Amino acid sequence: MRRPWLVLGTLALAAALSCSLMAVKIADIKKDPGRYENKTVTVSGKVSGGTKLPFMAQSFYQLDDGSGSIMIVTHRALPPDGEKVLVRGKVESALTIAGQSYGLVIMEDGK
Repeated sequence: MRRPWLVLGTLALAAALSCSLMAVKIADIKKDPGRYENKTVTVSGKVSGGTKLPFMAQSFYQLDDGSGSIMIVTHRALPPDGEKVLVRGKVESALTIAGQSYGLVIMEDGK
């Protein structure tokens, strides 16, 4: 009799974990930045325009998921242009005026 509950419990746990790893659409982040700001999200898409500035620990690149694009700030090696990647990081805005966020970026987790 315990078996059905064990199976259901395992499925519920798996569903909860997969939801936290599911990619958020970039358009959703840009449409409602206040909902995502200072929260960790996972996004996926195609890399373009990678830049490593001298004397800075971070690198930057654009990530486009087909719904929109956003700047990714990373301490990792830059992925090549055109590569599809999955990124987990914290949504931050460079500037907020009257509740409106400008210059949204995702600060990638890890080093």
